[in-house]
Amino acid sequence: MKICFLVGTLGRGGAERQLIYMLRALRNAGVETRLLCLTKGEPLEAEIKSLGIEVEWIGASSNKIVRLKKIIGNLKKRPTDVLQSAHFYTNIYSAAAGRILRLKNIGAIRNDLHSEIAANHIYGKWSLRLPGHLIANSELARERAVRKGIRAERIDFVKNVVEAEIGNENPKPFGKKSLNILFAGRLEKQKRPELFIELASRLRQSMPDAKLNFQIVGDGSLRPTLERLASNLGMNNGEISFLGVQRAMADIYRQTDVLVLTSEHEGTPNVILEAMTYGVPVVATKVGGVPEILTEACGILVDAANFEGLVEATTRLILNSDLRLNLGNNGRQYVAINHSLDYLQKRLTGIYDKLLGS
Repeated sequence: MKICFLVGTLGRGGAERQLIYMLRALRNAGVETRLLCLTKGEPLEAEIKSLGIEVEWIGASSNKIVRLKKIIGNLKKRPTDVLQSAHFYTNIYSAAAGRILRLKNIGAIRNDLHSEIAANHIYGKWSLRLPGHLIANSELARERAVRKGIRAERIDFVKNVVEAEIGNENPKPFGKKSLNILFAGRLEKQKRPELFIELASRLRQSMPDAKLNFQIVGDGSLRPTLERLASNLGMNNGEISFLGVQRAMADIYRQTDVLVLTSEHEGTPNVILEAMTYGVPVVATKVGGVPEILTEACGILVDAANFEGLVEATTRLILNSDLRLNLGNNGRQYVAINHSLDYLQKRLTGIYDKLLGS
């Protein structure tokens, strides 16, 4: 079986990390894979090439018609069984090339669908409707696609997975050592990192004797604004740290006591699954596919508009080490059972067999 992925970017994002997990799972299944990418020289390109997977740049021109011709020409020279888009905004390319070449093609839904359609403006609805088949990473997105007229048999739900070392550290008891509260993600509007800084300021005021360290991992256009906000709120570098992009996230998670996700909308956030892998309890906004992976047994969900609820939930975890321990252990077990590479391998190959068999 040969699968060709069409990729928009290979930056350090959740969709790109899931792409690497897909490639690893398919390699384990003996599936031949390669990539066509609109960008080149981005951070994850070297990691993919290290897996022995070829990455070809087809984005020399910004003209969509020229790019489509390049994709079609490549596929004529090197036929594939399935052309699969890794990003929602590349769905049109894979769908058009698939129709022209009479090739099985799969589009991607990597977020909550509504935000993806809105972000792609006039192309949004066609990115949903044109692909022969679709894969969504949350049940919410799948249900929304069906409500928008996509036949249920044309779309499959595939869970996000993680591949990480299982941490054994227990949460540190409150009052004896400092606690680390973590935000991890792109510093962009969707993630609302400013709420994390406001949360940090509130907790510092309400618990002045507590030894709390707040850490922000990630980078983005909002970083200068966030640094000014932290300064204006009197958060010095010892209380809140901007750590930028971190490749060795395992070391971060091992030292983390609580993860806080403040997003306005999401698909299925990798950061929650990764944190749970290391036994880190999570406080998260109830958006997108988050409720599908974060139950009350593993963390605390808060309505996206309820900042006071975010403060209360985080405070509760800070003050209760037993609760942190129980939620963390439950999360570790949940991820090991439900979000493994073995699951992903069986799920993807099953979808491909279904498409090619039909």
